Amino acid sequence: MAIKSILLHVDATAAAAVRLEVALQLAGRLDAKLTAVFAAAWDEQASFAYSAAAALDARGSHPLALHRDAESRLRRHRLLEHADVGWCDIVGEAITPGFLAESVYADLLVVGRQPRSSEPGGAPPGFVEAVILQSGRPTLVIPAGMHRPSASQRVVVAWNGSLPSMRALSGALPLLRLADRVHVVSWARHAAVAPFSRVDVREYLARHGIDAEIHQEAVASNVAGALAGKARELSGDLIVMGCYGHSRAAERVFGGTSRSILAHADIPVLMAH
Repeated sequence: MAIKSILLHVDATAAAAVRLEVALQLAGRLDAKLTAVFAAAWDEQASFAYSAAAALDARGSHPLALHRDAESRLRRHRLLEHADVGWCDIVGEAITPGFLAESVYADLLVVGRQPRSSEPGGAPPGFVEAVILQSGRPTLVIPAGMHRPSASQRVVVAWNGSLPSMRALSGALPLLRLADRVHVVSWARHAAVAPFSRVDVREYLARHGIDAEIHQEAVASNVAGALAGKARELSGDLIVMGCYGHSRAAERVFGGTSRSILAHADIPVLMAH
């Protein structure tokens, strides 16, 4: 699999500039087309997006100021001048369904980690979880506190041999090929292997030209904490992991490990469901 189409969510928050830098960096390294979608919710109950053009007609309104400020910040990063970057707005549609519909035509999604409480000009509640669980695409979640873009040179993969972890690993293969170091970490009594061929994750990655270091850790009661600690120990700048929902009836509810990592990791996290 190659990543040739990246879909980025930008909004009226300051963190959007960091996401833009990360996405531009990735697009350059992967020789990929980047499409930035501007969509923002203006209050906690907002479920509709307004384009910058539409906001210009709302004279004197708070959304107008938010849009102008956001576009000003993004233009300083020369987003609209980059030859391989497209720009569009979600206009008059619900943000989450609109972004999901656009994601069908992308190989990688880039979104920002959502704060615990809604932020005016940001994504609507539940946006990131819905994108990861419903898009079927690998999704890179960027923490708001990043001070500089991650080069994704030291990647830490959380591995348990499950289908979700394999989907994340497969989606990250183009990034793993570019990394300086790839660490695969498991917390289990026995290493996960294919039940009949006995192929393990090291061999699987080697077939894709990736030399990975394997770390078999003791069983942990708090995998999220153990993963975050291991990433710091290894100086990781990207975590790759599968995403788990509790059930079909509660598909948008993350499992504890997934939610904790998304809420607290201080480096980007690539997830897939």
